[in-house]
Amino acid sequence: MKVIFTLSILSFFYFPFSSCINIESDSPKLVQGVLDLSKHNFQSKPIVPLIGEWKFTPGRFDLTEGKDTILITIPDNPHWNSYNPNQNGLATGFGIGSYLVTIVPPKEPITLSLDFNIVFSDCRIYQNGILIGSIGDIYGKDDGFDRRPIQIGLLPTNDNQVHLTILLRNRFYQAGGIRFLPLLGKSETLAAARDKEIFEQSLIVGGLFFLGLYQLGVYFTRGRIIGSLYFFLFCQIMALQILTTGTRSLFLIVGEHSSELVFRINFFSQYAGAISGLYYFYSLTREYISSYIIRGMSGIILIPVLITIFGPIYIISYLHLYVLTALTFLLAIAIYLIVRYIKDKRYGYIYLGLSSILLIGCAGNDIILSLVHRTAPMLLSYGLLLFVFFQSIFLSKHISNEIITAELNLKAAKYQLVHSEKMSSLGVMVASVAHEINSPLSAVIASGATIEERITEHFRLLPETNPIPSDTFPIFLALIDIAINQNDLFPTKETRQTKQDLAKQIESLGINDPENKADLFVSLGLREIPADWVSILTGKNGDVFFLTAERIISILQGTKSIRIAALRAVKIVQSLKNFTHFDPKAEKQKINLSDSIDMVLTIFESALKQGIELVTDFEEIPPIECYPDELNQVWTNMIQNAIQSMNGKGFLKIKIGKTENQDKRYVFVSIEDSGVGIPKDLESKIFDPFFTTKPIGEGTGLGLYITKQVVEKHNGTIELETKPGRTVFTIFLPWAPE
Repeated sequence: MKVIFTLSILSFFYFPFSSCINIESDSPKLVQGVLDLSKHNFQSKPIVPLIGEWKFTPGRFDLTEGKDTILITIPDNPHWNSYNPNQNGLATGFGIGSYLVTIVPPKEPITLSLDFNIVFSDCRIYQNGILIGSIGDIYGKDDGFDRRPIQIGLLPTNDNQVHLTILLRNRFYQAGGIRFLPLLGKSETLAAARDKEIFEQSLIVGGLFFLGLYQLGVYFTRGRIIGSLYFFLFCQIMALQILTTGTRSLFLIVGEHSSELVFRINFFSQYAGAISGLYYFYSLTREYISSYIIRGMSGIILIPVLITIFGPIYIISYLHLYVLTALTFLLAIAIYLIVRYIKDKRYGYIYLGLSSILLIGCAGNDIILSLVHRTAPMLLSYGLLLFVFFQSIFLSKHISNEIITAELNLKAAKYQLVHSEKMSSLGVMVASVAHEINSPLSAVIASGATIEERITEHFRLLPETNPIPSDTFPIFLALIDIAINQNDLFPTKETRQTKQDLAKQIESLGINDPENKADLFVSLGLREIPADWVSILTGKNGDVFFLTAERIISILQGTKSIRIAALRAVKIVQSLKNFTHFDPKAEKQKINLSDSIDMVLTIFESALKQGIELVTDFEEIPPIECYPDELNQVWTNMIQNAIQSMNGKGFLKIKIGKTENQDKRYVFVSIEDSGVGIPKDLESKIFDPFFTTKPIGEGTGLGLYITKQVVEKHNGTIELETKPGRTVFTIFLPWAPE
């Protein structure tokens, strides 16, 4: 579908243009220097180019033909150098000559005019020996340089033939002679044709100019894609090229006496346009060719570019054909890059391929015509307009695709940065976490060993153990129940005192081994012996009862210790898992802030136990909608900074609450520490990326920067109050209660 659409647009533009450029195909032609218009209808064919066999007298100014007059075909004979040899040491192309043509006018009376487009030459035009117009000074008395296209009206005559003589002196170009065909027609028709050409050029130039400006805007507003900048330069340079060719509409802008400037711009735009176009293609296809080749070829063309600015016009014209030859190599490179792009079927290859091939074809046509000194049909302006149109479509799609890709990469990089900072924080906590996990693991190992020992002992003594009497079995079950459900332990000082009191009580009852029995009762959380237990403990089966109960209770307490330690390890591992979890595509979820902060505090528990007094004040708040992984990183950064600012010893208070500000509801989390505080001159810098006051290797400088980014992503704010001994960070998050 894209191919059909593109070809349709190309055909729509091409066929009208092709009909316009075939103006010579069905026109009358000069034969033996005579143009017979007696049967020509100027109504159907209002403009006649003077194409065909001209009479030419080389090296002389003669109003009539002489013995040295020869026939030359214009435009098939590109210049007069082969039959107008240099005289008096003049440079190649310089010289004089006389062009003669006889016109047989049409039968109906009509006033005709000539449209002249003379380049680098002076001329005088005579009709039947009468001067009717001139450009410059053929005798060299006037060194002015005014070479605008002009229109010269023919004098009314009753003669059957009109003899025109053009005396020409070439001054600035190494290929002398008439290069652009004069046109014959009615004055108003020629003027209308000229105005139409200027209008068409204006449309093309306007299209190039504004499409180029659009790409310049894209370059500055959408990621500085270098291809847009090269395309802008190409459009502006080629707009100048169109203004300086054909009707040379640039005279309308720079004034009537700016011929030299117009011609310099003409050559400059050809060469610089080729360089900018090559760099545009290269910006899209860098992987296909070495940059040294592009720079080398551009450097070669850059030399004549500089000559067009500073060198003499004759040197510019002398080098022109050689530069055009070099430009064919640039075209070859461009074609190679485009073919590779199309072959790989990269993004937008249809738009790029077809329009580029069209432009290169038109440019190649014009280069070949220039190499053979022909002036028509020049197609570059039309090819340029179509090329720029489709390239604007291509670039818009291509740049949008690149920007989307860049935004995705930036987002991924941002998430990777957050994740890296999280891993950095985790690295600081590894020692504490390892200690926290080692503690329950040690408890598991010790309890397992105790259980193994007690079970072995129980089964070894089982044959010698009397059954527990039925009347004492309820008390035995009560001891087991107490052992299973006992949670609270006495403080160490109170435990010692309780053991001593129980041991004295047991000893007063005449029970053996009072200290071991006191240890058992204290481990069960008992501060005294219940009265209904005394008779059992002092009876004849008291020791058996006690030994059996001790073994069973020791096993049960061991299994309980294992369960508690395992749950503790699971909690730590789960907290680590939640902390390290990071999903770049995560969506907002509803969570309890207290649970999020508790999870982080679990990871920091070992560091907090080493000398920090932790106080939490969590107001009950319904779940809020947020990005949990990112908020976890915020609490980690803030708590870790607080611990480090206090050197591991001090006071840490974390508070969760809700507030209102300007009729908007917020939840807040404040983290207060008793650290050294933040100096006033550093308060404005702490949220800058990579700013840190920590020693090298202890901080990345990204913690508070990421914290601020995450808070702002949640449309929240962060406030700071600080002085020596008290620093409070308060984070406000929007909250809409259900």
